[in-house]
Amino acid sequence: MSLQRRNLTTLSAVLIALIVWVFGSSWVAGESLVSRAAAKDAPPAKLKLAGFALPTDQFSEKAAALFNHVVRENFARDEKFEVLDIRGMFFSDDADERLRLIEQANSAMVSGREEYDNLELDVAVEKLQKAIDLYKKAVGRLGDGGQYVDALLFMGAAYILSGDDDLGSQSFLQVALFDKRKNLDTKTFPPSMIEVFNRVKERVASSPQSTVMVRSNPPAAEVYLNGVFKGVTPIKLTRVVEGSHFMRIERDGYQNWGQIVSFFATHEELIEATLKPASGLGGQKERTKKVLNDLEADPPAFPLVKLGEWAGANRLAVLKVTQRKNQISVKAVLVGLSPRAKIAYRTANFDITSSNFLGRADAFVTSLYRKVKMPPAGGLAGPGGDKKPKDVIVRTSCNSNSDCAQGEVCSEEGVCVPFSPAGPQWYEKWWIWAIVGGGVAVATTAGVLTWYFLQPQRGAIEFSF
Repeated sequence: MSLQRRNLTTLSAVLIALIVWVFGSSWVAGESLVSRAAAKDAPPAKLKLAGFALPTDQFSEKAAALFNHVVRENFARDEKFEVLDIRGMFFSDDADERLRLIEQANSAMVSGREEYDNLELDVAVEKLQKAIDLYKKAVGRLGDGGQYVDALLFMGAAYILSGDDDLGSQSFLQVALFDKRKNLDTKTFPPSMIEVFNRVKERVASSPQSTVMVRSNPPAAEVYLNGVFKGVTPIKLTRVVEGSHFMRIERDGYQNWGQIVSFFATHEELIEATLKPASGLGGQKERTKKVLNDLEADPPAFPLVKLGEWAGANRLAVLKVTQRKNQISVKAVLVGLSPRAKIAYRTANFDITSSNFLGRADAFVTSLYRKVKMPPAGGLAGPGGDKKPKDVIVRTSCNSNSDCAQGEVCSEEGVCVPFSPAGPQWYEKWWIWAIVGGGVAVATTAGVLTWYFLQPQRGAIEFSF
């Protein structure tokens, strides 16, 4: 092979390699862009949050219990967070017979629904009644009681389809007592059955009402009536419709208490619940008593980090609550655990007798992770009798980014402002480098070819002897 042919072959190989490199780089960059776009469109993984509102002393336990409910309900409403079941962790090692009863009840419920759909009504009633009886024995672990209501609903429907409107109305009555806003699905139930149910609801709406005093040992436990939060013990419930109701009482570190209770309008009822300590109560007290000493630390103090790790969270919200008469002072911190950082720190004062106390408390918790406005204490009326709401930002001043909520940074003026990340610079865009790479490859190829073809003609060297 002549020298000229070898040079041409080498040059062709180099040119092909450069072309492959240019197109390969463009393809990889394009694939990277598509991957980033797909990742952007995919829903982000939820942040696992553990929330605690802790009292500084015995006088502050009731206020802390109120904030404990608010903080967990608040974060649960936001799609970014998955609120962890802290109470379940406290007694996860305890054998709870109620969980086994719920499994049996669920099985009977499914079987009863199948018999109802097959119009085997007598068998359906038998199985649904079994499910209801089992649910009643496990009230404290039923959550909002949705399974219990569904079992009652379909048992009433089975009675009515079999021609017994009286028994069907009795089952519907229990449903309406539990949830007066309940409506039957027109796709599942016939119009005649819906008419019966609506008549029962009207009867419940006009029924006598009673008053119920609820106490617990220990106090400062959350009270749920028919799955709806009503307050913290001790508490007096008013305008409770006469009849049977589903009551649940909960407190961190104790097993849930629950019963189906009957109230009468002729006299004030009294419910007293003794909560059984969970096996994890001692560990819970040990973990939480140390975290209140230094909520403001940045990076987060060691006890906060350990509490979050125990809960398996990557976000930890802790509120320090102090009550003196009607006045409540709260310090709150939101901590990130991966990586470890103080995300937000807030302080506020509340009047527990204010008509908008819970609304202000809810807005205060929201301010930990999102910019929010909160109505002033004492209601919406402003100075001079102005009835329009006077929005007040919970806290705008800051010394560093850690004083601001998620999505905010501390400006040079010392105010929390929304964080707007700068867009990619021109040199960070993939197609710029693809063009540059292609240009370099073409220029290099052109230079090599020009050099090659401008070389003087060389003949073959011959040797003779």
